Amino acid sequence: MPLSYILSQLGKKMGLNPADPGQRTTLLDKVNTAAKELYEYCDMAGCYEEEMFKVNGNQTVGFPDYMGNIRAMREGYSKLAINLSQMRPRYNQFNWKDAWRTWRQKGLHPLQTSLTNQSCLVLKVAAVENPPIQVQVSGPSPGSSMASETVIMTSTTMQTVNTYLDVAALTKSAVSQYDVIVSDIDGNQISYIPNNKVKALFQIMDISEAPWYYPNTSPLLGWVEVLYKKALPWFQNDTDEFPAPGYDDIIVYKCLQSWREDQQDIQGAIGWQQKATSVLAQIHENANRGTNDCVSLVANPHDAILNRTGFGRDYYFAYRITGR
Repeated sequence: MPLSYILSQLGKKMGLNPADPGQRTTLLDKVNTAAKELYEYCDMAGCYEEEMFKVNGNQTVGFPDYMGNIRAMREGYSKLAINLSQMRPRYNQFNWKDAWRTWRQKGLHPLQTSLTNQSCLVLKVAAVENPPIQVQVSGPSPGSSMASETVIMTSTTMQTVNTYLDVAALTKSAVSQYDVIVSDIDGNQISYIPNNKVKALFQIMDISEAPWYYPNTSPLLGWVEVLYKKALPWFQNDTDEFPAPGYDDIIVYKCLQSWREDQQDIQGAIGWQQKATSVLAQIHENANRGTNDCVSLVANPHDAILNRTGFGRDYYFAYRITGR
């Protein structure tokens, strides 16, 4: 259900009016905080999406803004799974196998591609809004470890005052009607802030070398199937939806938990937390009641590091001659 339902239910219980601008701001702060906490708590039913991407090996890639955390990948041609690793194991003395079919998570960054021409940035919108959107840009510049400025989009094309060597943060004052497109001075797009979000953040992945195949083996060569968690939007408009359907009441319960905590009502906060946890477990159980789950009972690879001690196949013979 849309945000209007959450605000209506929450307003009734908190005694606030969502139509009042000041009280609506208070409600939206609670809703966005609760939605973020709930969405990061677990992977609920309906939060996944899968998509095919053309990814070349041995490079760093920035994925679209609507992609959240990656959960699984496999090659489109061979159907072989691709491993997902952190950055640190690469630097171990005996690092994990990452030459082929391994992606390393490099975190979130406001730029989708590297800034090659370190100069002023150009910001564009489809139309000027009322009031104009304010865009905050932060990053290192010549002579400053961190420079910041606010660009008010009074025109469809604006330019920063500072010259940036990189961009550390790219945000805007509120959700808007149009995306904010960010380009370098040469016109190459390096980032964008979606209209339904207040900051630019992209998943950055270090792609390992791809296995070599004979040319024209299959049109699926280089394509990767990616299972990912949808990115969480910023709730502002009445029509905004939570990425996973059916969890609106739990967001209301989490908001009431936070509200009780603000009032130092610990028992009331615990009660709403238990209510949210109970309903969440019921939704999970109902969503997975008809699915087939595979359980793999195999030996851990660490068990093969050292040879097993014992009699092996001669166990029964050894038992007989030793008298145990």
